Amino acid sequence: MKRLCIIAARSGSKGLPNKNALIFAGKPLLAHSIEQALASGQFDCVTISSDSQAYIDIAVAHGATHPVLRPDALSGDNVAKQPVLRHALETVEVSSGIKFDTIVDLQPTSPLRRPEDIPGTIATLEKDSSLANAISIAACKVSPYFNQVEVGDNGRLAIAKTLSGHAKTRRQDVPKSYQLNGSIYAWSRAGLYAWDHALTPESGYWEMPDLYSFDVDLALDFDLAAFVAETQLGWPHTPPLSQKPKT
Repeated sequence: MKRLCIIAARSGSKGLPNKNALIFAGKPLLAHSIEQALASGQFDCVTISSDSQAYIDIAVAHGATHPVLRPDALSGDNVAKQPVLRHALETVEVSSGIKFDTIVDLQPTSPLRRPEDIPGTIATLEKDSSLANAISIAACKVSPYFNQVEVGDNGRLAIAKTLSGHAKTRRQDVPKSYQLNGSIYAWSRAGLYAWDHALTPESGYWEMPDLYSFDVDLALDFDLAAFVAETQLGWPHTPPLSQKPKT
């Protein structure tokens, strides 16, 4: 099996501008994903796909090879991930001379993932030929059976998901629910070309602990992840980004 890791890091974030280059625990945010991929020992090639030469330079400085500069058509806010991954795969195959069987998408906004969760996700995919991909998940903090609600057309609250004949008096009594934690997406080659979205009827999963499942989208996410990294994992201090509310 030949395996390619792609870190897809575009530069146009609206929620947290230039987030992939922000310094997190002493290095640019996206550098953590490059180093985790290399530390996992799973890949024949670890690369970056970006519309930003600055991001590419960061990735190469931290060990990425065969970088892919995206065309404008794959750089907008509304571009889906699958075309970006396919373009990167095809570009790297030309530049490296390797044909890859497994393609792993590590999101640069998940700096706390453990390197050992990468081979776990890959093994889930590769041991079952019926899977298109395997996706990392984490346990939901809010259960759709117990305390996640929807607002109906009448303006009233109702539990998002119900069980027939179930009293739902305790959270422990309802089925365990999970959420995509946005960290690891491992694709078979055929699966990547067969599907235009990540969650499919052919998706397997790898569960990650909640502690390592932060997805940085906003300044508050960044600060919470940095706090956990410092206080729970012993990583270097990261100055907070969030502004205190005005009084």
